[in-house]
Amino acid sequence: MPRQALRSTLAAMLLAPMAAAFVAQPVHAQTRAAQPAISKMTINSDAGLSPGATLRVQVVATPNARSASVTLGDSGVTVPLHQQAPGTYNGSYVVRRADRIDPMQLMTARVAYGERGISRQFNFPAGFQALAMGNAPQRAPAEQRVARDERSPDITDLTPGNGDRLADNGRTRISARLSDQGSGIDRDSVRVRINGRDVSDEARIAGDEVRYRADLAPGRYTAEVFVRDRAGNSTRKAWTFDVTPDQDRYGAAGPFPLQVTNYEDNAVVDANGSLAIHGRTAPFANVRVEVQSVANAGGVLGVTQPVADQTVQADRAGRFGVLITPRGLPVPGTRYDVHLTATSGDRTAEERLTLVQRQG
Repeated sequence: MPRQALRSTLAAMLLAPMAAAFVAQPVHAQTRAAQPAISKMTINSDAGLSPGATLRVQVVATPNARSASVTLGDSGVTVPLHQQAPGTYNGSYVVRRADRIDPMQLMTARVAYGERGISRQFNFPAGFQALAMGNAPQRAPAEQRVARDERSPDITDLTPGNGDRLADNGRTRISARLSDQGSGIDRDSVRVRINGRDVSDEARIAGDEVRYRADLAPGRYTAEVFVRDRAGNSTRKAWTFDVTPDQDRYGAAGPFPLQVTNYEDNAVVDANGSLAIHGRTAPFANVRVEVQSVANAGGVLGVTQPVADQTVQADRAGRFGVLITPRGLPVPGTRYDVHLTATSGDRTAEERLTLVQRQG
């Protein structure tokens, strides 16, 4: 090989690695990770800093943090944040009655990437700072209401009144008036219970009044109303009343009541032969139930036989019930003659009906 060509080849071999290094250097510099940073933070509220208010916090920082949070001054309140979009971390917090958040202090946003964490402090917005100074902001955002609501709602105008006695003359109305001088009534929180049973789904809220109607049998009842305002303050009120037998139906001046409530005359009963007879009469009256059967053989009614003769006492609401099981196997088509006699003192009432055994 000529000397000049040999020199050119050696020079190319020596310079080639250096050229590769010069080209690779900018590429290596571009792959270095950017420094994590927190660029922005916002905080909003639907009721200032009063108990029950919901604070909504957003931090804008380098994406894909391992964790993110905001601490509100020295209050001990830390709001955890979650990445909702690349670089945008959101969180919320409901202010508790025991919280002492000072908007004149600084908020600290913290974001962690791997083993490294960064932080940055921010001031509360002017609308929040005005709360600490005792002044409402000139143009506070609509979601920031500066008044603190620490007063519970009121439940008044109870119907029936506590200790009232009502005649059992139809559907009983139970109602109460709800009011709140602060954040207002949370209508979804209203609960109504009668003797411990939740009847809220059957109650109605009209204006500032909650109403419930029901046909209540004679007896003592406890009504309970619970309500909460939008700041989280709650009130519960319970009272009792009595539903007494209606004089027109149960009193001395009216007819003595006796009625079978689960069977009509000439009703068809189940094929198992058992008769469960339920009815209503005067409270604590004695009810005698006599049953006779008339068998049906080949379409011809046969001999009458006694089936039952029982006496039961009605409860305080006048309700009574008796279970009768005829002897032997039930015969389809058998007729049962039922005779009921109710007595209370010197008053008496009678009721008769016929039941027929189902065919097959």
